[in-house]
Amino acid sequence: MRAVGIIFSNIHDNSVPELSRIRTLGSVPFGGRYRLIDFPLSNMVNSGIDTVGIITKNNYQSLMDHVGSGKDWDLARKDGGVIILPPYGDTSSSTLYNSRLEALKGITSFLFRADEDFVVMTDCDAVCRINYNEVIESHIRSRADITLVYTKRENTEKATKFDIDSDGRMEYPTCLPTFS
Repeated sequence: MRAVGIIFSNIHDNSVPELSRIRTLGSVPFGGRYRLIDFPLSNMVNSGIDTVGIITKNNYQSLMDHVGSGKDWDLARKDGGVIILPPYGDTSSSTLYNSRLEALKGITSFLFRADEDFVVMTDCDAVCRINYNEVIESHIRSRADITLVYTKRENTEKATKFDIDSDGRMEYPTCLPTFS
């Protein structure tokens, strides 16, 4: 089971503007030694994912300085490794993306070049240890189109954008966005 990794480095910048005013959320320090991007990168490498694209949007110089060639994660490779994906990957667009789907549309050439069987996507602020091999195995067993890893919380003020049925499967919204 081979997978390519995608990390969204800026997706929550608007939620914490004080932290991301001069740098992308992925390069925000954590614990005085690490950056937020270190957690998803380590999880992917420890799960055998050796091609990781990092989707950027703005203020990503400190992220590039921190990640560098990917050597600290054994991702300095001739084939694969860590790839910084700038916000203007799609030649037909000259505007910044506003959603995950628009960001993914901008990196379609990167995804089409990937020869891995699966795509693992995560945000840069997922501070946890997760074995993506177990997630992929569960995904294969369930024969799902998409597998979502989440933590269920009670009494949250923010409503979720989807529902989970009693079998643990996501119920689809009635209207999905489309792109031309």
